[in-house]
Amino acid sequence: MALGDEESEQRRRFAESLRHADVSLEELWLRYFTLGGHAGQFEVEAYLHGAIALPALQRDILAHALNERLDELYSRAPRASYSVDAPVNTPDDEPDDESDDGSAEGSEKKPDDG
Repeated sequence: MALGDEESEQRRRFAESLRHADVSLEELWLRYFTLGGHAGQFEVEAYLHGAIALPALQRDILAHALNERLDELYSRAPRASYSVDAPVNTPDDEPDDESDDGSAEGSEKKPDDG
């Protein structure tokens, strides 16, 4: 099965990060499996060589296992990418529910009838 463009790029970046991890394939697979990965060691090796495709979740678990190893080494190497990077919320992205005075928009103080 041929790799899609996104998966090929993710695999390429993974291979680049792997060069800096000082980890054997067996150790990497064990880390992956411990995190909940389902592919066997043979499948992971075949994926790394571009011979087979892996589902996005399995690629992400594998990337996470590698990134944890790089973190342990305090490596400045680029981290393995995930299949879909989570969007980063910035203050401009959040809805503006409050006005400048701290009260919610659209809500008015009702006079006391008391």
